[in-house]
Amino acid sequence: MAYPNNPTANLFSRTSIKKILEASPGLVVIDEAYAPFANASFIGNLGDHENLLVMRTISKLGLAGLRLGFVAGNPIFIEQLNKIRLPYNINILTQVSAKFALSQQDLFAKQTEKICLDRNNIIDQLNSLPGINAFPSAANFVLFRTPPDKANTIFASLKDQRILIKNLSPQAGLLADCLRVTIGRPEENTAFIKALKNSLAQ
Repeated sequence: MAYPNNPTANLFSRTSIKKILEASPGLVVIDEAYAPFANASFIGNLGDHENLLVMRTISKLGLAGLRLGFVAGNPIFIEQLNKIRLPYNINILTQVSAKFALSQQDLFAKQTEKICLDRNNIIDQLNSLPGINAFPSAANFVLFRTPPDKANTIFASLKDQRILIKNLSPQAGLLADCLRVTIGRPEENTAFIKALKNSLAQ
């Protein structure tokens, strides 16, 4: 289970996840890739559930190109995972970069806090636009619904304005008419809102 979820950025109920942990006869793996933006985690509950594994990544701390993740959980299961892990799966540059990142937690915490503030601002701006409905987010991106049958047109218009976001509408179902934007630098966020307003006005 993704916690927060991807691509919707919502948090499932902790109570519901605990019920799954208690009822499951096997492993429950929780992917917490976006946890730094959610202020919520099950890592502190590893000792309470022998069948729980939690996956995290350093990539979302501001080192997207690093692509380094890890898993934490019962040593019995970690030992089995180590048996299938390639002997040289992490290069030395990645190891040094990860060590640096983990030694700069205050810096990355401030960066994450700023992204969360910008995220909330983007949600407010989106919800002020006619026909746009932005959903609550506990990640570094925002899912929003466009007017009916307009997502593809808006996506193409944004792309023409050199703004690339994610078009989830082709997946249909509950994601019909939905687009997703990742929170960027302030100037990028401003450019996105400006381009979206242009697209809606067409």
